[in-house]
Amino acid sequence: MSPEELKNSEEFRLLTEVEHTKIKRFVLEQVNFESKLIRSYSVYQVGLILAFIFLLVRSISLMNRGLNEALHYQLLAVVFSFTFLVVIHEMIHALAYLLTGVRNLKFGAIWRKFIFYVIADREVVNYSSFRLVAWAPFLVVKVLCLLLGIWFWSSPLAFFFFSVMCIHSLFCAGDMAMLAFYQMHPEKEIFNYDDVSEGKTYFYFRRSAKQHSASNV
Repeated sequence: MSPEELKNSEEFRLLTEVEHTKIKRFVLEQVNFESKLIRSYSVYQVGLILAFIFLLVRSISLMNRGLNEALHYQLLAVVFSFTFLVVIHEMIHALAYLLTGVRNLKFGAIWRKFIFYVIADREVVNYSSFRLVAWAPFLVVKVLCLLLGIWFWSSPLAFFFFSVMCIHSLFCAGDMAMLAFYQMHPEKEIFNYDDVSEGKTYFYFRRSAKQHSASNV
């Protein structure tokens, strides 16, 4: 399906459009909606923030005993997370898009807001594909960090992997908010596409047979 089919077909209606420069406001609107997903994710995120604080207290305690490696690895995790992990996060999104058959991908950033993204330029994406793309970085990074943290449990290196997992949960807030948008409209079959030239993302929904028939009367 092409963007033109969505726009010109009587079968679909525009649900909303979001300017990429205002994506943060859109995300906050979904967070304020407090869907089941947002509530669950908020609890999860608070838990990981507390876990990061625990790791920090523990690493400082070890430093006071002359063991500096744990704190060094935790500080390294912070630097890694706000540099290389950002790239890894978006690359996982891109790989998920490729797995769903999307090819025309564009990477972008809003530096003053520290927002990074990969979008499917003028390619229509349905909910099942979008769900895979949104969840992919969260699951891949979490599982890898958890497994590696357990593997190096007896080593200070574990502080690095567990800290990265904690910090990365913050990076996934936007993905969860976008998924929450779909939960706001459970009765609708939603499709979206990005338009780089316009700097917008469009969300359309398929009208029911009843709605379609009524409009033709």
